[in-house]
Amino acid sequence: GLWGLVNNAGISTFGEVEFASLDNYKKVAEVNLWGTVRVTKAFLPLIRRAKGRVVNITSMLGRMASPSRSCYCVSKFGVAAFSDCLRQEMYRWGVRVVLVEPSNFVAA
Repeated sequence: GLWGLVNNAGISTFGEVEFASLDNYKKVAEVNLWGTVRVTKAFLPLIRRAKGRVVNITSMLGRMASPSRSCYCVSKFGVAAFSDCLRQEMYRWGVRVVLVEPSNFVAA
């Protein structure tokens, strides 16, 4: 079985909305959002059977928008929403869903 899953992959790009290409949005979302969804769905039956835990690593930018970071923020807002939905759905199965939202450790 599998008791725990940690989704920590993430990439980012910079650029104002007007100048960020749709390809940039897609590339970032493919890793940050859809990668998290795909991996979670693949292993969820094992996690549920073990009454385990899913840990999704996002960012403070998953709750707070930031100029020139819209590609990243959109993907991390999505992971936060996905985690909140999954948490409610998995409660009855005894599966914990944890969202870790680190701060700006680069600036620190």
